[in-house]
Amino acid sequence: MDELLQKAHRLYELEGDNLRNLMAKDPTYSSLLAKMESLETKLAPKLDPKTAAALTEARELLLEMAREAAFKMGYLYAHTYPLSEGLKV
Repeated sequence: MDELLQKAHRLYELEGDNLRNLMAKDPTYSSLLAKMESLETKLAPKLDPKTAAALTEARELLLEMAREAAFKMGYLYAHTYPLSEGLKV
């Protein structure tokens, strides 16, 4: 079981950029990120550097949380359903 989890984490790291690109193409997610970036741009000049940096970190955290949720859902799915079930279209 530990070996499987280690492989899953390696795959998560390897596919992280791929997932980021897929999420960027998703209309809902990309719209949310665009709104956050727009707010950052508007607010940054009015804020102290620490607060502006916190806004950027919040956006990055949102991305990381989504990546982590996608990984966990895939991991859960892989352990809940047989592989043949996951391959059905």
